Amino acid sequence: MGKVNRSQNIFRKSKTTFLKANRRDPDDFNKAGRITSVSYMPDLHVYVDTSGSITEANYQEAVLMLIRIAKKLNVNLYFNSFSHVLSQESLLKVENKSITHIWREFRKVPKVDGGTDYLQIWRHINASAVRTRRLSLVITDFEWSPPSTREDHPVNLYYAPCGAMDWDSMVGSAKSFTKAMKHIDPAIAQRLLGMIA
Repeated sequence: MGKVNRSQNIFRKSKTTFLKANRRDPDDFNKAGRITSVSYMPDLHVYVDTSGSITEANYQEAVLMLIRIAKKLNVNLYFNSFSHVLSQESLLKVENKSITHIWREFRKVPKVDGGTDYLQIWRHINASAVRTRRLSLVITDFEWSPPSTREDHPVNLYYAPCGAMDWDSMVGSAKSFTKAMKHIDPAIAQRLLGMIA
């Protein structure tokens, strides 16, 4: 997605250069100085399906997967749980924290339950210019049928399967989802991460 002007995901890169004096020995022109540059990558926003078809074990595995990804990238992330209702958006500070501490933070975020509705996520993202610039990820079991009307699918929204579920059933649901989404986004199969649909 490239770099953005400002975000929660700050990357600092340091390099040596002779264009800047060495801080320890500024009079020695043979010693290189250091330049630190700061760049910002797009924020990560995760929507986790907590509808009735998702068990507590599925939810915990999805959250632990998120924690591992966030720890590996060392980034903060925005988080919502959803069913037919979308929870309040939360910023989870993951950067430089232990997995146990991060898990406790996730447990504080309210979970919603009920049916599944992706349309509210699309509208939530499209309603804000800030959210449209984020990399958004829906972790789900793909058990949803899109409306027959034409809807605006967010550009930077991707889907990933929920873990600890029957894989064949999930692949079948993903294939049904991609077929039903053709009138909204013909290239939806390219937005399914870790799936063969």
